[in-house]
Amino acid sequence: VALDSETGSAYATAAGVLRTSDEEVRVENLRKRYIPRKGDFVVGIVMGRNSEFYKVDIRSPSAAFLPTLAWNGATKRNRPVLEIGMLVYARVEAAHPDLDTELSCVDPDTKKSWNTGEVMLGELKGGLSFEIALSAAQRLLSADCFILDRLGKDFAFEICVGQNGRVQLQAPTARESVLLLQAIRRSFGMTNVQIEAMVGKMVEVFS
Repeated sequence: VALDSETGSAYATAAGVLRTSDEEVRVENLRKRYIPRKGDFVVGIVMGRNSEFYKVDIRSPSAAFLPTLAWNGATKRNRPVLEIGMLVYARVEAAHPDLDTELSCVDPDTKKSWNTGEVMLGELKGGLSFEIALSAAQRLLSADCFILDRLGKDFAFEICVGQNGRVQLQAPTARESVLLLQAIRRSFGMTNVQIEAMVGKMVEVFS
């Protein structure tokens, strides 16, 4: 949604579903291809690397690059080493239609080093990854996401949702991970009552 400086009117910049609440109006984008924006948090897959940067797939029209030193406290002698196929959670540092998108794993909100394991950004280890629509990712990222809140009452899991529609999910067992993934995917389009019934059946399976 953008604002017309002359008239003060707001208008949609992309086609989607209009959602309104007491405090905000937003448009859930229906496009499948992610368009990077500075400040977005994304889940990427390492596609290649050299001494200076990693090439990362973020579901955008072209691959992004992540400098090898763009981590908290990283130096040439002390920096993470990512292999092809690994998942990484990063912030879009720079995005321009005519230039490659630049990513960063530097978290300005902490002084801790990347190798403490306590920095939010960086390699995502274990679990499984899957892709969802951009509008579905927006729902999972909302503070009042019913499906994640409801699942969290009966199941232990960790989830990382990128604004680019890629998700990493980790649960105690592979079976739980798959069932949680299926429940999250099925929840899109369901009412809260239907989600409650679905999760209730999952609890019965594991009880």
